[in-house]
Amino acid sequence: MSTFVILLRAIGPITHKIMSMAQWREAVAAAGYDDPQTYVATGNMIVGSGKGIAEVTAEMNAVVRDLGLGKGNVAVVRKAGALRKLVKANPFPDAAAERASELAVYFFAGAKPDFSWLAGYDGPERVHVEGTHLFVDYAGRASLSPRLPGLIEKRSGTVTARNWNTVKALAERAAGRG
Repeated sequence: MSTFVILLRAIGPITHKIMSMAQWREAVAAAGYDDPQTYVATGNMIVGSGKGIAEVTAEMNAVVRDLGLGKGNVAVVRKAGALRKLVKANPFPDAAAERASELAVYFFAGAKPDFSWLAGYDGPERVHVEGTHLFVDYAGRASLSPRLPGLIEKRSGTVTARNWNTVKALAERAAGRG
């Protein structure tokens, strides 16, 4: 059995009125997943399953549709080991230590996001590509970078992001499941 981390895109106060985290856990358990656990109320879940990542992704998307969420609420699924590798990579240790909430990790729904445009990006943020993931150090200026998240999705594909604190916590909780 593998441990998977599910990250839902576009979860917030509006979607909570449609689907609570408790409803999501119950529906995922009913779909046959082992011990679904959510972490904070922003669409993060850890589950166990003997299924492959493609099947888990398809089933998670079906569950959230059945609960009433729209096609914009995409499930991005990673094996627990992928999060551990991202935490180990930590390309911006200063940001991780000093301003973890301003360090974002972007998780793409597509298998091969296009990062070629980053070579010409000259924003104030530091960026680093790690496999199919993008780290962005907003350096205390996330509120001053309102266009970068949209640019990332427009140029690289459907994405959801989590701050460093959340990525670390999910990796630790998933590792704790064995």
